[in-house]
Amino acid sequence: MNWDLLQINIISSLFGFIIGVISFLFINGWRQRQEKYFNTENNKQLHWNPLVERRGLGDLLMKVNHIAITVSDVGKSLSFYVDILGLQQIRRPTFDRHGAWLTMGNIELHLIKGIPAIPPVDNLQVAHIALETPHIDRVVDKLRELNIDIRQSLSVTNAHQWISRNKSQKLIIQYFFNDPDGYYLELCNCDVLTEFSFNRNSFIDNIDYHEGIHNDTVFDIVQAASHWKAKVRKYSIEEFDEILNKTPRANHIDQEKFDNLIKRRSIYGDIIQGFTDQDIKEALLQTNNIIPLTIQILEQKRGKDQYFQPPSFIENSQLIEPQPFVIQSKWF
Repeated sequence: MNWDLLQINIISSLFGFIIGVISFLFINGWRQRQEKYFNTENNKQLHWNPLVERRGLGDLLMKVNHIAITVSDVGKSLSFYVDILGLQQIRRPTFDRHGAWLTMGNIELHLIKGIPAIPPVDNLQVAHIALETPHIDRVVDKLRELNIDIRQSLSVTNAHQWISRNKSQKLIIQYFFNDPDGYYLELCNCDVLTEFSFNRNSFIDNIDYHEGIHNDTVFDIVQAASHWKAKVRKYSIEEFDEILNKTPRANHIDQEKFDNLIKRRSIYGDIIQGFTDQDIKEALLQTNNIIPLTIQILEQKRGKDQYFQPPSFIENSQLIEPQPFVIQSKWF
């Protein structure tokens, strides 16, 4: 073997070895810094990752201190949150209105005498406070003993599969119930979602948990929608009509594009909700299967109205299909 070539091979191997050692030390040091941060007494309950940039006020803010809600009857609400949910009342300074403070374990809940801000719709796609428990079945049984009406959400869970398959499988389970004023409270094994969100497990990747659609499919839909929004400008009616006149009508439906649009119909508030298969097919044919133009046709057909089909839920062992509703958007 040529001596010069042998020297080059030795140097290359040595260089690769050094790079490998440096990479190992860097990754190992990164893991140790991350573990040290999360294991410190002050930060073990916080989710901040010191290796991820925090913008704006990120260097100055630490955590949420409390959630405040206005209630119609402070005494009645206080009884519910203490006697039913088991929260603890804490001291409250003297203010110019009635109220009460409680601790929820890691955050405070402040009750303020006033007009409750209750969601105007009767479905589970609403603002809420989520309560975490490792004993969700026992809590549900206890709530029922206390005559609290509860609903099992089917929108971001595997409830359909959970009911029909092995109940011992660890899945995402959510229940919703209301306080005396109608505020929504969620009961969940939310640690499962938290662990997934921070890459501490990946079992959710293997189950259909998001609005009845596989995780990858939802990501593709959201990514595609974002792409369309960035690439397609809003045309005036005249401009759009001119574009359609120049677009040849398709002779057949692109089945893959049609199937992807149909999947979007299960996403709460999506533009596709409320349109029939025939509506979507006709829009695809009219636009030669060009998705951005198809979406714009449907948007113009709907006008300022927004269509919402709430997800199903289980109440008293019965499957409930909420009625769809239409509201006029104030933003367009």
